[in-house]
Amino acid sequence: MDKLLLISGPTASGKTSLALKLAKKYNGVLISADSRQIYKGLDIGTGKDKPKDTTIHLLDLITPDQSFSVAQYQNLVLPLIKKIQEESKLPILIGGTGQYSDSVINPHKDTFHIKPKKLLRKILNTFPTSFLRSILKLINKNLYLSLNNSERNNPHRLIRKIEISLSFSRPKPNQDNSNHNYLHLSLTAPNEFLYQRIDSRVDSRLKQGLLKEIKNLLKKYPWSSPGLDTLAYKDLKPYFDNQDTLESCVKKWSYKEHSYAKRQKTWFKKMPHVHFIDISTSDPLKESLALIDSYLSS
Repeated sequence: MDKLLLISGPTASGKTSLALKLAKKYNGVLISADSRQIYKGLDIGTGKDKPKDTTIHLLDLITPDQSFSVAQYQNLVLPLIKKIQEESKLPILIGGTGQYSDSVINPHKDTFHIKPKKLLRKILNTFPTSFLRSILKLINKNLYLSLNNSERNNPHRLIRKIEISLSFSRPKPNQDNSNHNYLHLSLTAPNEFLYQRIDSRVDSRLKQGLLKEIKNLLKKYPWSSPGLDTLAYKDLKPYFDNQDTLESCVKKWSYKEHSYAKRQKTWFKKMPHVHFIDISTSDPLKESLALIDSYLSS
């Protein structure tokens, strides 16, 4: 079997729940494509699901004080997919990190292997988004013009584009994989529908003990750790530093999750050959089954 199923979508769209049902029906093996869930100990804040009877591969890869690149992810995921296929099982890639999914369906894309430049990132992070736009436009106007509005207002994306544009070395991946034969299902919904689900998840994570999780992490790792520089954790830092109220921090965290969901939707809309399933108007499982049955029989 050389088939591959991708299930993407914004946060709180129900990707893992759907993937678990599909894995049982199609002899599938689940693989995470989530850049926030690679960190050990960051469980509640990242919404990490660990079903008792099903393994999800590529979770808990590193500790919060370590860095991890898309290239490193690709080096792990491509051999894993191949192994699953050789066992005549269906690899099911699930997650909301578009770059991770892209590294699988476009394995020869060379920009994944341009390493992060820590000093450059540290410097660029001190500048406002408007200045980052000006820098990118100056050094790579064509790339700047190709960005959509969401990307132009995302400082992390702008910094990465500047990093790529300034790189003189473009090493090629060492894999010889060709593009996979894949089916890409992406869950989606109107923003307001997603926002309600996100806000419910934020409340749920607090009730599950997120504050205690952060306290335990801070016993081992400083706030400067890469793993703690992610949604939920960094948004609650002002509360732990006695600089803001919990209510205010949670509200800001929710808004940032809203913005993140919008960016995720934008990313997946730009990817080719995607079947979008609106969870607000259809039965995701029923629609997925029909598409997968057709795909597997082709």
